[in-house]
Amino acid sequence: MANRAPLIALVLGTLLLHGAARAQPPQRHLGLDNDSVRVVLLTYQPGTGVGRHLGLEPELGIVLEGEVILETPKGVETFKAGGVYWVPSLTPHDVRNETDRPAKVWDVLIKRCE
Repeated sequence: MANRAPLIALVLGTLLLHGAARAQPPQRHLGLDNDSVRVVLLTYQPGTGVGRHLGLEPELGIVLEGEVILETPKGVETFKAGGVYWVPSLTPHDVRNETDRPAKVWDVLIKRCE
């Protein structure tokens, strides 16, 4: 069992580092923020993502460059440049870039209007 300790430590360390890389947030550039909508240009460097979360607002993503992975309870989908995805409000999801090139996405959050 003692001879397996270094291997177990290596595997756990690799998993932790991989999770940390995914948790690095994308670069954000605010395009518009008013009472109805927030539009943000997100730049995902290789190996980064937003991490699993849910929002109160529905989210529309428009991929401008590169490729991103969207993971929701319905499964995992890949979106390339020109692709569009929709995430309903209160849906757990993660968006990440698992490629070796940056990806740019317009993230549109539809605010609740009262």
